[in-house]
Amino acid sequence: MEHLTKAQIVLLALFTSFVASMATGIVVVTLMGQAPDPVTQSITNVVERTIEKITPTIVEKPGKTVVVKDEDLMVSAIEKNLKSVVSFRVVGQDGDLRLAGVGTIVSADGLVVTAKGNFGVGVLTTTINGIQYALQVLSDERNNTLGLGRLTPVSATSTPVFTSVTLGNPDILKLGQTAIVIGGRDGKTISTGLVASIDTRTVVDKDTKVETTVLDNIGVSMRFAGSSNGAPIITLSGDVVGFLNIDENTGSQIGVSATEAKKIIDEAKKSEVTNKI
Repeated sequence: MEHLTKAQIVLLALFTSFVASMATGIVVVTLMGQAPDPVTQSITNVVERTIEKITPTIVEKPGKTVVVKDEDLMVSAIEKNLKSVVSFRVVGQDGDLRLAGVGTIVSADGLVVTAKGNFGVGVLTTTINGIQYALQVLSDERNNTLGLGRLTPVSATSTPVFTSVTLGNPDILKLGQTAIVIGGRDGKTISTGLVASIDTRTVVDKDTKVETTVLDNIGVSMRFAGSSNGAPIITLSGDVVGFLNIDENTGSQIGVSATEAKKIIDEAKKSEVTNKI
């Protein structure tokens, strides 16, 4: 060793490290081949999950590649919808303000979708940017689970412009997708989970015999209190695909498809046009 030059010592060290690495690899492969199936499967699962966590979404754009992480998509989806969710209060018989669920603004002129169960307890009110609004009920049909109203200023004289959400297509939902819910006592509490179930049924038209698939429930992997009744269910794309309907008396919770909301909105707008004629 004492007669070797520095370059020779470095080469010797690299060669020794290479041989040690080869030996370690051979030992690991041999042990993996002899390991029981449960151990092998556990190691494989750990490797797969690790790869999933560190593998970002890659979006190809002309001239450059943009890396988008799920965390970034979630932040963007929340920012896109946060200003459109409002919490309601109602004056009780004792004169005190009480929680009355959550509503989602779906148009620039103040249309709001909420669970129909929030109606019937009195005039719902909310405060946005320091201005108090009352919710004028436009639709609470018996056959619907959702209801529709319009925010009207209690005292302000100016006509406000609201930030509305984008209603997505719930029919393309997949099990395991990320589900974001904005609700809670303040209408600003963020909860995240998964689309845990998608319940559908087939309806046959008596005249045309055409079959239609109806989405009855978007099940999410979280349970909520009544203060989140009417809260929106949001995908990572930022679209609202459903709304929570919570019955604390029975302990039931379902996710009502945004398709019902679209139907109610269309019917209300047609009715307004008809009334103006």
